[in-house]
Amino acid sequence: MTKRIAIMLLAGAIALSGITYASSSEQGFTIDIDKIDIIKLSEENIYRDGEEPKVQIIVSEQKVQKAESDISKITFMLEQEIKANKKMSTLGINVNVVVHFDYSSEDFEKAFKEIFGDSLTIIKEKHGLYLVENITSEQLSKLEKMDEVLYIASTNNFSLPDEPASWNENEDNEIGINLNAATDMIGVKKARKDFKVTGDLDGRENSYSKNDVVIAVMDTGIDAEHVDLDGGKVIGWYDAVNGELDPYDDHGHGTHVASIAAGTGEGDPGIQEGVAPGAALVGIKTLPEAGKKGNPADTLRGLRWILQNLDTYGINVVNMSIGTSASYEARKEIIEVINEIDAQGVPVFVSAGNDGNKPPYYDTLSTYAKYTSTSVGNIKDPYEGGWGLSESSSRGTDRNVSYNNGPYVVLPGYNIRAAAANTGSEYTVKSGTSMSAPMLSGVYALMYDAAYSLGQSTTIRFSGTDMGEIGYDKNYGNGRILAYDSIKNAAQGSGSFNTYRTYICIPDGYVSYGKVVLYPIGVNSGEADLNVTMIVLDENEENLDIVIWAPGDDPYQGAPSTYWIKENKAIPQEHFSLSNPPTGTYYIGVYGADDSANYSLEITGHQLSIN
Repeated sequence: MTKRIAIMLLAGAIALSGITYASSSEQGFTIDIDKIDIIKLSEENIYRDGEEPKVQIIVSEQKVQKAESDISKITFMLEQEIKANKKMSTLGINVNVVVHFDYSSEDFEKAFKEIFGDSLTIIKEKHGLYLVENITSEQLSKLEKMDEVLYIASTNNFSLPDEPASWNENEDNEIGINLNAATDMIGVKKARKDFKVTGDLDGRENSYSKNDVVIAVMDTGIDAEHVDLDGGKVIGWYDAVNGELDPYDDHGHGTHVASIAAGTGEGDPGIQEGVAPGAALVGIKTLPEAGKKGNPADTLRGLRWILQNLDTYGINVVNMSIGTSASYEARKEIIEVINEIDAQGVPVFVSAGNDGNKPPYYDTLSTYAKYTSTSVGNIKDPYEGGWGLSESSSRGTDRNVSYNNGPYVVLPGYNIRAAAANTGSEYTVKSGTSMSAPMLSGVYALMYDAAYSLGQSTTIRFSGTDMGEIGYDKNYGNGRILAYDSIKNAAQGSGSFNTYRTYICIPDGYVSYGKVVLYPIGVNSGEADLNVTMIVLDENEENLDIVIWAPGDDPYQGAPSTYWIKENKAIPQEHFSLSNPPTGTYYIGVYGADDSANYSLEITGHQLSIN
């Protein structure tokens, strides 16, 4: 898409040299004044309130008739091991058996005994998962034909766990912003009011059924007794972990996720409403209690259950705030089921992952995000220091790879306050792509509601705005979803939404080692925070810092910098936020502290201008 292009007008060098520039953290750096470049930006770099350029992003084609397909029960990884094991026919190998969700463990054990007697040893590893020892090729063929068997896997398939995709630095920190602020900033609250959408399709706001928009949440479970999620909101349930018949959450992650997508906010009215409070939920528990690792066999069973029950519960969208670093080969079957669900016109929104603040920083997307089409990254909204990428949000890469180079889109997922499981009516704060994914699931539910009200079932498209580098990129993907515009377009309505923020972006900056590049920015109102995010675009752990001269501190006159932000050495990002900023001209820029490198620089505030 066409976006802004920075027009770089280099100011003349000032004839002073050898000045020491101090930081607010007492450490300074000495630099010749002729190493400072002051660049005046173009109007194309600035997006004023409600004037973001928009791009249409296709999400889901019209639902097609499901194709009946024969799915091999033997995983790809096991097939490769069988081909390499020439002695299997006589000596046998060990395999894992994933029990079909329509059968109990007792059903499987009884059928297994009838076929194999005492010729094979089986060990129950957990609910729905068995180890079969020393099985031969002939016996494997018989095992595959059992109705009670969903998959037969290599013992290496499930060696790396699946885990909740939340980054819990801010968990239980009630200082964090509430859900109301995030939904307000992305335009959801106004869209619900303007277009009369909540996810309720049958006109019965306080009752839930398959006739409403239905969001399937595959996670640690859902506490259906929390006031935001009770009253029959959870219309369907499957427990792949323990086989329990009633909804519960012995971890808390899934309840938090579900309430972001569809919580009623009853515990804190007007403040804690989820994105689509009128939507119904289906809970699929595939992750265990706190302190335990998730078994991918449960993820696989859960997804196959969803695929089989799309029509049973009228599922319209699936949320999967789950991540893994396992190889594609180890997760091939899971990825295939995700893509098969998506092919039925039911999008599966997957968390991008939370390894952006861990080595190697780039190319850190979760395996599920790498190989599926609709992953969601995590940004900070302006109340939390944005618009800008959360440091923990997993990043893609510019390298030529066989998988996605970045996330699909981004939405707020930092410091989100939502329902706390097993508390009745309390809330807790979590951060991560686990929180941004249900934001998108909820927005999709409202778009579906809007289109349904018109009697439409055709392609649904999001509206988004670019962030960071121009076009699709490894940090922000297709950009930030504009929820208000997306819902308005689905409703074929009219209206406008204003964040009362100005967003300035330098998408393609470059600074040489030992130099400073500055941009004069006018702050004309102190009513909102001044937020700055700098991302190093090179992928070799180059180190750049943010430097800022506040009004009255003039780099032309050799004044020391007011702020020198150098918190991160290896993480390719720095962030600065100033509450109630004094008005005037700020010189905001980037210092080549240890390297020369490319960067993007994003500045958000109220009534900003290019000076």
